[in-house]
Amino acid sequence: MNVGQVIACAREWVELYGRHTLGFCCAHLMGGITTLPKDAPFPAYRDVDLNMVLHDLPERDIRDFAYNGLIMECGVFSRAEYRTAADVLASPELAPNLVVDSILADPAGMLARLHSAVAQEYTRREWVRARCAYMKNSVVQTLEAMAQARLAGALLFPLGRIVCDLAGLIAVAQLQPPTHRRWLILMRELLAPQGELALYEEVLRLFGVAHLTRQQVETSLEDCASAFGHAAAVYRTPILYGFKLHAHVRPYLVEGAQEMIAAGHHREAMLWLAVFFYIANTAIQRDGSAEVQQRFQAQFDRLLHELGLDTPQVWQARLQYARRVADAVFIVADDIVAHHPAIRP
Repeated sequence: MNVGQVIACAREWVELYGRHTLGFCCAHLMGGITTLPKDAPFPAYRDVDLNMVLHDLPERDIRDFAYNGLIMECGVFSRAEYRTAADVLASPELAPNLVVDSILADPAGMLARLHSAVAQEYTRREWVRARCAYMKNSVVQTLEAMAQARLAGALLFPLGRIVCDLAGLIAVAQLQPPTHRRWLILMRELLAPQGELALYEEVLRLFGVAHLTRQQVETSLEDCASAFGHAAAVYRTPILYGFKLHAHVRPYLVEGAQEMIAAGHHREAMLWLAVFFYIANTAIQRDGSAEVQQRFQAQFDRLLHELGLDTPQVWQARLQYARRVADAVFIVADDIVAHHPAIRP
């Protein structure tokens, strides 16, 4: 399919199924597809992100499913998060997706009104700073969570979150939507013109991937793909991001990583793999057989060793390093916002 056909499928799903959800308000696309040309090819291993907005929802939900050969991820949001244009403009998650025409269904015209307001105000410095402040706050909160980690492996997830948010911060500062799979690749592309590739290498060292070889990453991909397959088969006990543990999501993990590795971005691919491996192994340790638990824990421990996260002695040093790197990225982001030619007073 091309992008236009994929969007038509997403709109079809909303019409057939989404609109019948109790409290349905509207729906729109999320992610990279919103900025791609309609005739551009859309690889089958990529997922299609959309948000469905309900009038009354206690908390967010995320649903992952297959539809017409597509990997779909639907975030279910409360209408409260879209209350005003100011709410959306201050959100690095919503604003980049509503500054473009991403509407799939909008019976009351709410998204159209928000889109018009966001398009007018998106590049104003006060809103760019607000979105950057959101990303910085997420980093600070995760640093606090990282400080509470006590078990081997528990450090990996908050550390990965920090790296992703730092990459997202640089994107937001340059009026770019944060990515997911290509977090670090986009960060490098945006920092290179700033003369900040040394800082980028520090971010890679922070996660422990700066020294990795392509062979090491390819081995980790094999381990991760195997763990993911087993986790998808045994997953029963709810865990964080467990919604990803479906067989149809496997190409999103495997082929998405292979694309990055083939392009020479093996170190960047390791962040993607490590997060998926953490999710899969967590499910296996809860729901798998003893034999399977032992096998995949050994593989996960090898990954932790390669990242330098396998002993309590490194935790405090890595935490302090994370704080220093975060501060340095904050400074660069602030400077970008202050001088970016497309950002208006």
